[in-house]
Amino acid sequence: MNYLCTLFKGLDGNLVVKSNDPEYYRKNFLSLNTYCPVFNNGKDQECSNYEEIISSVFIILLTNLKSSVENDKLAQYAILWLCYEINKNKNNGISNLNEFYNKYINGIKKYVEGTAGAGNYNSCMNIINKKEDLMNMDIQIASNIYKAFEKLCKLYTECNEKNNNYLSCSKDAQDFANEFKKLNDDPTIAGNNSYIEILYTLSTDYNDFKNNCAKKCSKCIDIPTLTNIKVPQSSGVTSPSSPIASKLIPVLLISSIPILLGIAYKYSLFGFDKLFQRQHLRNKLKKIKKKMELNI
Repeated sequence: MNYLCTLFKGLDGNLVVKSNDPEYYRKNFLSLNTYCPVFNNGKDQECSNYEEIISSVFIILLTNLKSSVENDKLAQYAILWLCYEINKNKNNGISNLNEFYNKYINGIKKYVEGTAGAGNYNSCMNIINKKEDLMNMDIQIASNIYKAFEKLCKLYTECNEKNNNYLSCSKDAQDFANEFKKLNDDPTIAGNNSYIEILYTLSTDYNDFKNNCAKKCSKCIDIPTLTNIKVPQSSGVTSPSSPIASKLIPVLLISSIPILLGIAYKYSLFGFDKLFQRQHLRNKLKKIKKKMELNI
């Protein structure tokens, strides 16, 4: 979980909205344009706006983590991350994830077919199709849920980095519990199966924090219990009954992603785009993909 959080944080910190500056995206994200529009009979490929670049990054993210993303948890978090990034541009007029999907993710298909990236793109589409229920999420609501995920990430990363020096552990845990309760009390969330499933995922990871990470930190005391998730009787949503998934994901992440995350976090201080331009991360992604295949 800690590694996934660091990855999203590194990506988010370097994806900036510049509505009237297409040259910024054309020049500074050359190694992230794998799934950008193609021009001049296939000779040129570039993203010229914020939405195009986050779409390309999202597809790259899913295709390079696809061995693990087949688990619902990572697919949910990746889609939440995308909603949060979309919501950063208040002027794009996009209120529903399906609108973004049709225009940018599905819209790039005509440029990808017949290219070397077609296989990975199709794998990404398969992952998205399995989570078709999430495509109708409201961007603002999903973005609010992502903010709760960020608070949960803070618990994991701070505990991992500071251990017994994590003095604000109890306060941060209470902050997450309060945010979780706010989401749980929101009727627009409590009445939607997709949101409820994500709340269960957040709840499971929070309980894993309580049962594992928090025990390593002497300052993590009086960790609150989350409120019971409100599930409409007709929803058909059930609470996760097996701990296998929550144990499997950390194993996959720990064994497959630490190099990527360490580099993404470190080089975000110097310019994430420059890192991609030097091709270091792309090489690391290939290595990560091979490691994931070995771990399946």
